[in-house]
Amino acid sequence: MPSPEPLTPLLVAELVGGIYEAALDPCLWQRLVDRVEEIYPEITVALFSHESHLPAAALTVTANYSDAAMRDYAAHYFSNSPYVDFVPRNGVGQPVRSEAIIREEELFGTEHYNDFMRVHRIGHHATGMVLERGPGGWASLSFADRRNDTARREHQMQLLRLLAPHFGRAFRLRRTLMDARMAGTAAQAVFDGWMHAALVLDREGRVMTMNRRAEALVARGEGIMLNRFGQPRSFDDRCSRALDLAFAACRASADAPMEASGELSGVMLPRRAGGVPLHAMLWPIAAAAEFGLPTLPGQVLLVISDPDDTPPGAVAWIARRFALSPAEEKLADAVIAGVPLNEAAEKLGIQLSTARTRLKTIQGKTGCHRQLDLVRLAMSVPAVRLG
Repeated sequence: MPSPEPLTPLLVAELVGGIYEAALDPCLWQRLVDRVEEIYPEITVALFSHESHLPAAALTVTANYSDAAMRDYAAHYFSNSPYVDFVPRNGVGQPVRSEAIIREEELFGTEHYNDFMRVHRIGHHATGMVLERGPGGWASLSFADRRNDTARREHQMQLLRLLAPHFGRAFRLRRTLMDARMAGTAAQAVFDGWMHAALVLDREGRVMTMNRRAEALVARGEGIMLNRFGQPRSFDDRCSRALDLAFAACRASADAPMEASGELSGVMLPRRAGGVPLHAMLWPIAAAAEFGLPTLPGQVLLVISDPDDTPPGAVAWIARRFALSPAEEKLADAVIAGVPLNEAAEKLGIQLSTARTRLKTIQGKTGCHRQLDLVRLAMSVPAVRLG
């Protein structure tokens, strides 16, 4: 059996670097495992994770471990493995030899050895350690030889001891990144579920992210588009300037609390083909956080409602739930759609003072003390059908 490479500082540094690189990019675990196999030619290397007691595809990386062996292991033989049974009893980051887990003569009488290890020519002279263990599962690294080379196995134990603290830190980093990615995915799912198109803008007004409705709206290009800098624009220059002014005012107030009586400013965005215009509303991200999203990496939230593509039911549900009068429901519908209050008053044929009084009545009935709260209430209502 070939002798392993000497454990030089250079070799250890190479492996340690590989561990941290793989924690950041899971695709690199295979490169690390292949490098270990180069150090111990002909060895079987297995980097396994198990979740809810079952093998997990998220982290299953091997060398000299056949696909057939992996299929058999995942289908049945993980369930009768004496090594799997040992995991809960072994400390994380503590290298161990296989004979400390099960004596050779006892192993030879097991189904796992006779029907799995022998069939797939997996050696039983092994070393390994548990890398991570938690309520949901665990991960381990093992080296297995077909012959009991004492010096080679001692070399493996020394290497595992040197790498153990780095595996520990790398797996904590890996778990943190996984949790962050899951949180980001969940936040995007909430974002995509909104009833209106929404775009997050940076300090320069450039789009950082948008939900699916916004992507579809921009792709159609009939009322909103992005310029070469990634900034939202209307095909009407006056409306683009109005957007810029609204964005500047919104950014300037990003750190200032919104007054309870403050009215939302909106911008009407005409369509190229005519018809009902789009309605744009802007909020500082601090205020947008009240919609229930985690903190977004931006300055301003731009919400665009399309009267032709707005799920029905939200305003009608609010009207029924809070006993709004027909006149109040019409005004609430306009406000939620982003129509500025003065334009809503003109559209409904009432005085601005009457619209303000009516809005205060709506706010009192719904408990929404600001127009922002009313919009947030509507956006939290799932699509419903009222008959």
